Amino acid sequence: MLLKVGELATRSGLTVRALHHFDEIGLLKPSARSEAGYRLYNHGDVARLHGIQALRRLGLPLKEIGAMLAGDGRTLPMIVARQIRALDHEIAQATELRGRLALMMDRFSAGAQPEMADWLASLEMMATYARYFSADEIRRILDNWHRVEAEWPALEAEVRQMMARGVPATDLAVQPLAHRWMGLIHHWLDGDFGLIERWGTMYKVEPAARKNEGPDLTVVRYVEQATDMRMARWLAHFTLAEMSRFRWVPLSEWRAVEAKIQALIKRCTPPHTPAAQAACADADALVSRVVGDDPVLLQKLAGAMAAEPVLRAGMKWGPDVLAYLHAVRAA
Repeated sequence: MLLKVGELATRSGLTVRALHHFDEIGLLKPSARSEAGYRLYNHGDVARLHGIQALRRLGLPLKEIGAMLAGDGRTLPMIVARQIRALDHEIAQATELRGRLALMMDRFSAGAQPEMADWLASLEMMATYARYFSADEIRRILDNWHRVEAEWPALEAEVRQMMARGVPATDLAVQPLAHRWMGLIHHWLDGDFGLIERWGTMYKVEPAARKNEGPDLTVVRYVEQATDMRMARWLAHFTLAEMSRFRWVPLSEWRAVEAKIQALIKRCTPPHTPAAQAACADADALVSRVVGDDPVLLQKLAGAMAAEPVLRAGMKWGPDVLAYLHAVRAA
């Protein structure tokens, strides 16, 4: 039984024009022609058309369908695998876009309708962030900001005071500020050094990233000189993987222990007394928390501090407190 092109079009749900196109590109050529030159399709042609339609419903382009039907079947897995990779890429892109749109909705769903200027500023910021971070990373950055937000104004003010006094960024006197600066960023970005590096790059090259009352570039570049010195000495003793396990301890806790020890020093409390021993234990507990209570990292930290003046210069406690703790441990 032979079908004319119109009959095949009606039964297959395609248009005559589509069947003509399949013929022109060699995808489905009729097996016969009538005396008048009309296309005639046999059983094999109809079966091939079913295959073409099935593959089109999978989303494959016509040129790949032709290659699949012309081959002996060995190319089929390769073409299907390539199509799966293409779909995976599209799904990833759609998922990323959805994540960014959801992030925008989260930022604006609460409270009153924002002003147009707020919308535009947020859109500009999001567009800038999207060039450096995934939607999940942006969410992490924004959600974690509350951890350190309150600490930055005072720290930036102290850095500006150093700059106003003309203290070079390479002076060891700047190291306590560099230590706090690095600790806050580490805590904010979960110790992810890839994220930290990309954030630093973005902040320096993208004006939109600096619009939310962050430090200006003069402050950033000043601190960067001090933190680069410090980072070089850390890397002489630790890998980045080890440093990512460091933990942030709030400045208030360091100062509370320091005040307790200063009070003992003022009262001339002997190092062997229970009060002195308890204060030393509190101090050691803070230091241990910095390395996640890991005894191996704690030992390496002690070695690094003993060997590196730059690292010692950034310590939270003064020489008198450190000397008293040394005496307590000796006792």
